Amino acid sequence: MPDIFLAAATLAAGFLRGVTGFGFALAAVPLYSLSVPPLQAVIFAQMLQIAAAPVDILQTRRHVEWRTLGMLCAGALICTPIGTLFALRLPVEVLRLAIAGVVLLGLVALWARFRVSEGRGPAMVAGALAGLLGGLAAMPGPPAVAYFLGRGVDKRISRASLLIFFAFTACVALGSLSLASDVLTSDLLLHAAIAWPLMILGTWGGTRLFERMGEGHYRSAAIGVLFLSAILTGAKGLAGLL
Repeated sequence: MPDIFLAAATLAAGFLRGVTGFGFALAAVPLYSLSVPPLQAVIFAQMLQIAAAPVDILQTRRHVEWRTLGMLCAGALICTPIGTLFALRLPVEVLRLAIAGVVLLGLVALWARFRVSEGRGPAMVAGALAGLLGGLAAMPGPPAVAYFLGRGVDKRISRASLLIFFAFTACVALGSLSLASDVLTSDLLLHAAIAWPLMILGTWGGTRLFERMGEGHYRSAAIGVLFLSAILTGAKGLAGLL
């Protein structure tokens, strides 16, 4: 992965993450996968989200909806390994198309304005679906985002809870990948160490913008980047299959 491209992609995805709380993998994995195999892109995004977790917990712990987060994590714990198995077995170009499809699902989740009921059932289902997509493409965002938006939760609670949830699913997915294959290389670890400060810097900048936005407006910042990511990645996947 070229260092300049790595820096630009990580800063951009980190900024989106800071604004929305759910934008990093949705933006980073498609961008990374333009230069490296999709599985490596997935692993890299997971490593960065895990590395950022201590900072996220320190800064957002007062706004996290811990009970709901526990139910989401329980659902994700069950289904993340299933998504990981698919990620290890799908052909490269098919996985690129799957990633593009997941990004488009994220856009649908942003646009949809339906109500989700409270309770353990909806939270567990959302967590399970998020875990499946997290294991497949490091993108647990669409189901989890749709769950919080559908409940009409305050944007600070949604953002804080999503940041911690995504770090959890990344831990489970990366752990599953490590047990199933030899995916953690010294080269990836080195690039992650280099990229981590850039991710934190991008997140800091996005957070400053988030604090100036009114309720609900922060979703608009993600739509353009996610749409472009889906188009670029899907086009590359189709080109490889044709």
